[in-house]
Amino acid sequence: MTYRKKKNSDTWHWCTNCSKWPTSDYDTSYSKPSSGELCNECKAKQSAGTCKN
Repeated sequence: MTYRKKKNSDTWHWCTNCSKWPTSDYDTSYSKPSSGELCNECKAKQSAGTCKN
């Protein structure tokens, strides 16, 4: 799974259909980040089964 966060942000996203999914100027992690926050919208989409990665 790919995680992205905007540079200078602490919130990681992993659903490409998240309204805040970074498309430019972002950092990438290919494993679950050990620092920072996980996006609440991505968590909700994952729980609902609507997360696209």
